Parts: sequence; structure tokens; C-alpha cells
Amino acid sequence: MAMNGMSVGIDLEQSSIAGAQIRGAKTGQTLTAAAVRALPEGLVFEGEVVDVDGLAAQLKSFWKEAGFSGRRLRLGVANQKIVVRTMEFPIIDENELQAAIQFQAQEAIPIPLDEAVLDYQVLATVPGEEGAGKQKVLIVAAQRDMIARFVEVAKKANLQVEAIDLQAFALTRAVAPAVPFIDQGGGAQTSEATALVHIGSGITNLVVAAGGMPQFTRVINLGCEALVQALITHRGISHDEADALRLRVGVTGGTDQPTSDLEPETVAEVHQALDAASESFADEIRRSIDYYHSQDPGGQISGLLITGEGALTRHMPEYLSEALHLPVSLGNAAQRVTENKTKLSQAELETMAPRLAIAIGLALEDEE
Repeated sequence: MAMNGMSVGIDLEQSSIAGAQIRGAKTGQTLTAAAVRALPEGLVFEGEVVDVDGLAAQLKSFWKEAGFSGRRLRLGVANQKIVVRTMEFPIIDENELQAAIQFQAQEAIPIPLDEAVLDYQVLATVPGEEGAGKQKVLIVAAQRDMIARFVEVAKKANLQVEAIDLQAFALTRAVAPAVPFIDQGGGAQTSEATALVHIGSGITNLVVAAGGMPQFTRVINLGCEALVQALITHRGISHDEADALRLRVGVTGGTDQPTSDLEPETVAEVHQALDAASESFADEIRRSIDYYHSQDPGGQISGLLITGEGALTRHMPEYLSEALHLPVSLGNAAQRVTENKTKLSQAELETMAPRLAIAIGLALEDEE
């Protein structure tokens, strides 16, 4: 993205599509267009493209309605066909590091390298005596065929993929707490860790960020659609009715009462169904956090920031805080957007921002 050019981030989920267009400049990041739209069933499942032609038609229509400029876009991916590993290497030059990563990846990555797209990011460097320092590197490998289906979707929508990025990286750019000036350049060791949890419709992205950099990431094959389905099964209602109850009543937590004409018995039944469905979800987050702590006991997680459609479930922050014994709040996906030039009011943007988190992070790709 040129300094004064536009960048469009597109987030394709199981039941919706989100996009954000940002114009970057020295004075800040201007959000010029943003939109979210529901997707029909059967196009995306667990982060993978199922129906190329159907998804391409939806993307083409969405692009036009949202009013995005140009034909170039950035896509975020997250699914079980992506492997993320953290490894240590000596401090060497870029070419030597690339060769070392290729060599080490053959054993560390359970995907044949000729079938994978490989990328990496240096997380931190630790100088040593007489030059014997080391660097911590996050390595990402994705199955090439899976990536190719996303590229094919864009091509059939008459669009061009400018870049494909890990959703965890985009989420970190958009939502991770700002690094204090005094800590900048100090690496992850100087900052406490925060878990960023993007609850999508079909999957959930969890990334632990410290010092403004991702340290650990995991994809959980559970999302807010599981809550909707629990209500459909429990109450025998339509999908739209169940989703409305998820938003209006939600899980147990907080002190305010649902602003609706529902009977107390109905509210209690909805809480019971959603709490039961959310329990396994909270357990998966807890296991992920425990695993991270076991691998990096010095980087204790101080709290969670949640985004995504599932984060809008009524009382979800309070529910997760009680279940995980950690502070939980909504992440501010628009914290690095300095100006809103979309057709949305500021209030509308703030309401939509949790769902836009990954799309905004993708569009922020080249901000320095």
C-alpha cells in the first residue's frame, strides 16, 4: 500500500463476510469504507473454502455494495491446515536465516515443504556475549492447495489478492495493546502478555500478544454458531430467532436485565442453554492459556480482549471472566483508526468494530 493509497482487508467467515478499507498517511489511518454481510450456508466451513463459485459471487456483490476502491485485497486465513511454530536461531543475516528456517522446517512442520507456503516473523532478539545472541522466530506453514482456493475465489470475483496473512497477525495489529514508548524495541520480554480472542461464527482465533507481537496462536473449531445451534435444538426456534436471543439475552453474567418482553422463565432457559454451550468453549480457551504458560512461564497473561461476532453475545465478557478468572473486555478494533470517513456514524462503527477486527488488521498491514 502506498503511503496515500488504499488497502482493503477482507475476512471470510462461515456465516458472514467483513471488509475494511483504509487510507494510510503520515497523519494517521483513515477508515474510508467498512461493511459486514451475512453469507449463505455451505460456502465456508472451519476456515476453508467449500464452494469457490458461490463464495466468489458473494464476494463480488459485497465488494460493489461496500464501495471499495480498485480491485486489490488482502485476505486473512485461519484453519487446521495452517501450522505455526516458534523456534530459536542464532543472530544471522536474512539470507542465512531463510536457509536455516527452510532446513529446520522440514522436521518441525508436518506438511511436505513442496506442498506448503512458508512464511516467518522475527519476534525478538536477545544479544549475547561476543555476538552469540539468539532470535525467536514464528514460522507459519500453510497447505498450498488450501491457499489456492482463496486465490481462485478472488480471481473469479474479478479481484486480485495483494497478500494473504495469518488472521492472528491481523488481529494483533488491530487489537493488541499499544506498546509503551519506553518499551519499544525491547522485545516481548519487556511487556506483559494479553490473550486476544476473536470469536467468529465457525472458528475462534486465539493469539497471545506481548510487546505488540504475537507469541502464540491457536485456532479453535468452535464459534458463536455453536451457541445459536444450542438454542435452536433446545427451543425449536428458527436460526434468526436463536441469534436474536443470543444477542438480547446471552449468557449468565452482569447485573443488568435483558431489555425485552421475555418471561423470566424464558430468560432462564436461554441462559441455561447458552451457558452449557459456552462451557466447552471456555474450556478450550483455558487449555490454550495453560499450554502457553507451560511453554513460556515468564510471560504470564494479564487478561483477555475479545472481538468477533461472538464477542457481541450479551454478557460474554463477564461470563468468560468468571470462567477463566481473568479480566475480560471487548477489544478496541478501531484504536489505530484516526478518522472515520465511512458512511457509518461513529456509534454504528463502534457497534460493528468487533466483527471488523481482522479486516481492519489486514488493511493496516503496511502501517509503520
